[in-house]
Order: sequence, then C-alpha cells, then structure tokens
Amino acid sequence: MVVGQPTLSGARRSTLRQRSIRRRSAGLSLKLAVRAAVDALFRFKYRAAKANALWSESERVWLGAETFFYWSLWDADIDIPWVVATAAGAPADANDLREAVRTELTSYWTERTARLPPKERPRWLPLP
Repeated sequence: MVVGQPTLSGARRSTLRQRSIRRRSAGLSLKLAVRAAVDALFRFKYRAAKANALWSESERVWLGAETFFYWSLWDADIDIPWVVATAAGAPADANDLREAVRTELTSYWTERTARLPPKERPRWLPLP
C-alpha cells in the first residue's frame, strides 16, 4: 500500500529530501525514525517564550502545534508517515501508521516545547 498523496497515475511523488530521510529511517524503530524525520525536516531551534510554538529553522517560521501536526501528517512535501513507513515496527495499514506517527509527534512536540531554549525575537505570531 502506498502511503501519501497519490498522483493521477496512482504513484506517489516524493522529494529527494523525503527519499533520503526514508532511506536513513529504514530499520530504525518507529519512534527514532519519526524523531529523525522531524529533526531533518523542521530543524527546530527555539521555543517561543510566551506562546506554544517552535521556531523551524528549515521553514523559517514559528509553528504552533496545529500547523506542525497538519504539515507533518498531510503536507505532500513533508509527509512523515510516508517517510517512516519502512521503519521497524511501522504498521502496514496507512491509517494505523498515521495514528502511530501522530502519537510519536505528540510526544516529540511536548518534549521540544519543554526543553528547547526560549527566544523572545523574532516576535512573529506563530502559525495556528
């Protein structure tokens, strides 16, 4: 089963970055694969001092939790479930995989919002 955004021909188009991370994630536990994928795709560096947001160095934007989950699970250029589908212990069913990835993303988000250093500037509002 192909996980991700299918094209009209039924084949999923992936980016070079996604394919590279997917190759590196093969064989890792699902937890480690999700964390490695998020680190590579978002490169979070700071947490907002007064809001529940993280600064993504690769996207150059403050991300709130809702946007982070949406981009991670549904954005065709990120699509973490597809990226980690070859990880050890990854569910074969696309819906089960997406749910397992969401669980790991929630854990990752909670940890990062508690541990990353705060940054006051830039004072841009986070995306929802």
